[in-house]
Amino acid sequence: MKKALVVAIVMVLGLGLFAWAGPLTGSWSSKIVIDPDGASLVKSFDSVIEIDYTVGGWTFASTAIFNLDAFDNLFFKAVGVLGAFSFQSIVDFEPQTASFMAWVSAAQVSIAGVTFYDIFAVENLGTAASPLIGSGMLIGGSGSAGDVTITAQAQFNMASNNYYMWGYGYDFVLGKMAYQSCGTWYKPSGSYYAVQTNSCTLGWSGFDVYVDFPFTCLTVTAYLEFSCATGFDTVGFWLTDFDLGVPWFSITELDIDFTVNSKTVTAYWGLVLGDALCVTPYLSLEGEDYTVSGITVNALLLEYNWNGVTFKAGEMFDRNWRGGYLSNSRTYYFTSTGGLTYTAACAISTSYDEYFGFDIDGDSCCGGGFAVSVFNWFDTAATTTLFAWQETMADLSLGIGANTTVLFGLSLDNGGLNTLSLGFDFTW
Repeated sequence: MKKALVVAIVMVLGLGLFAWAGPLTGSWSSKIVIDPDGASLVKSFDSVIEIDYTVGGWTFASTAIFNLDAFDNLFFKAVGVLGAFSFQSIVDFEPQTASFMAWVSAAQVSIAGVTFYDIFAVENLGTAASPLIGSGMLIGGSGSAGDVTITAQAQFNMASNNYYMWGYGYDFVLGKMAYQSCGTWYKPSGSYYAVQTNSCTLGWSGFDVYVDFPFTCLTVTAYLEFSCATGFDTVGFWLTDFDLGVPWFSITELDIDFTVNSKTVTAYWGLVLGDALCVTPYLSLEGEDYTVSGITVNALLLEYNWNGVTFKAGEMFDRNWRGGYLSNSRTYYFTSTGGLTYTAACAISTSYDEYFGFDIDGDSCCGGGFAVSVFNWFDTAATTTLFAWQETMADLSLGIGANTTVLFGLSLDNGGLNTLSLGFDFTW
């Protein structure tokens, strides 16, 4: 950890000197979490340094990521426009293993109302000692003719991500080249850019197309999928915008999917709720397949703003929610800021089911701002703690200028001081 911290400081000091000589911008954020009673005094350390150089409409960036154990990742990225084409490219290295991990490049162009894109990826599917290099490509596009919109994609030794292209768009998918979620950095590979085999031959692996169009009183999404593994895979029709004539009950979506030897019909039911004032209810239908047997109140979240203070509270009654499709369910948890998540890694704790707290923000000195939050967490199943209290978390961010913010945080539990965190964000 000491080595990683020293390298991080040296890199920023060195690169900071060059920032005065050209159009360089960047940021440096670090956070250290101390656990007084832990096996190691330092529980975690994260430091992210990004340097951007902009010239001629192009931005060249380098991002270095350090953690408690090592110099974890080094990204190089280029973003720019050349004629009618926009380009993005990123290269990922793991310095601690001296290994190349991935290179992803993408290009997009719009011609006569049709947008075309290409994503090319080279990934190390093995290890530093035994690299297994594979390459793949996605070629696709989308366009509209009247009320009809078509999104199509061909895959070459790559898994399809056309569902994300259709549902979220090119910019969203390209934003997942390298990103951080719930404290974890995700590299430019995996579910969004998954090279299938360690082969550098761009063999065709699949093709799929989504077509959106109105039909009578409904909106239809038709999709068709082919693959090298089975030839014809699936054809399906997703029907939305149903009106059942019942003011509180709806079918949000009806899916009809076909393979060569099967047919599946799935209905997603929904409840139509009125506008909430300060309390947001989370309700779900109970039942199996097409039989609705009841309604469950899963959680209540309260948020109220008063005189610059936001008061928040939440109660979880049932973690397992059936969202739309009655036979399907997810397990939900609270996040550290009082939101909801079905990803355990993003949860404050998988057992906490009640909280109350407040947020305060405003202006501080020297052009900065401040934000304070205090949350109290409970586990109503606990019987050995007063009022089932489990933890209190307090966080403070304080701007000490237009470019610098210092961060403080602490956690208290039944054993006293649980963790203490210190950090800063600096931009130039």
